Amino acid sequence: MIELEVRTTSHRELVDVTAAVNGALAEAGVRDGLVHLFVPHTTAALIVNENADPDVGRDLLASYAELVPKIRFAHAEGNSPAHLMSTVLGPDLLLPVSGGRLRLGTWQGVFFVELDGPRRRRLWVTPNVTRPEVD
Repeated sequence: MIELEVRTTSHRELVDVTAAVNGALAEAGVRDGLVHLFVPHTTAALIVNENADPDVGRDLLASYAELVPKIRFAHAEGNSPAHLMSTVLGPDLLLPVSGGRLRLGTWQGVFFVELDGPRRRRLWVTPNVTRPEVD
């Protein structure tokens, strides 16, 4: 397992981690197979979505805020909306790897979703190589 650090600067934001994950795969020598990505935090998540137009990310964050009901949460820390949204979005992804890189669609990227920042966060990258490289 490879641990990456993700630093967030806003209360809610999307951080494109595609290049960092590809770098971790290259460092580990992964060529083909699957990679499991996991955030060990209860107020963060991972998604795959468009990384070409930053308006998409802004729209997603605004939509996430609207999805959380305006109720009085019992959790005294005040970040229950972040806990709720992380359960909706999910803490992990399983993605294909081909030629040493994430196999994503043309406009896709992997995003760390900060829901209660700013913070220093962790992203665990666990490659599961299904076809080892042969010299």
